[in-house]
Amino acid sequence: MRVEQLMLKDVVTIQEHDSVKALIRTMITHQIGGVPVVNSQNQLTGYVSDGDLLRAISPKQQTIYDLYSLISAVVVDMSKDKLSDLLNKQVSNFMKKRNLQTVDKDEDLDTVLKQLSHNHIKRIPVVDDQHRVIGLITRDQIIQHIGAQFLEE
Repeated sequence: MRVEQLMLKDVVTIQEHDSVKALIRTMITHQIGGVPVVNSQNQLTGYVSDGDLLRAISPKQQTIYDLYSLISAVVVDMSKDKLSDLLNKQVSNFMKKRNLQTVDKDEDLDTVLKQLSHNHIKRIPVVDDQHRVIGLITRDQIIQHIGAQFLEE
């Protein structure tokens, strides 16, 4: 089976200059855990996931030294000002830019499975020759497809 036969074709994207607040609103509205990021020509420039957002707001670990022990303390500094600052930052500050995985609509599912597994990712944008997002293929879709095949046998 080819990617084109299984990919989601109605892909939600976000612009690289959009705010994190707009990103969160998009993810909540569409109940999705990640979004391809595009430029003004709708070309893929990155990908941002719920994990990227969690890492951006996660508490920082601080090491405290005293005479008797080494203590590791988690410092949570999520003041209203810090949260507001984070929400107003651009998506481009948090998106994954390097080693961005993509697939072509004509690739077979075995290739995609290897990419997902090898790179420990949940979804891969499907792009055309101009690097525009035309679809998205997810682990869930592949598992459902494989499961349906086994249940039919």
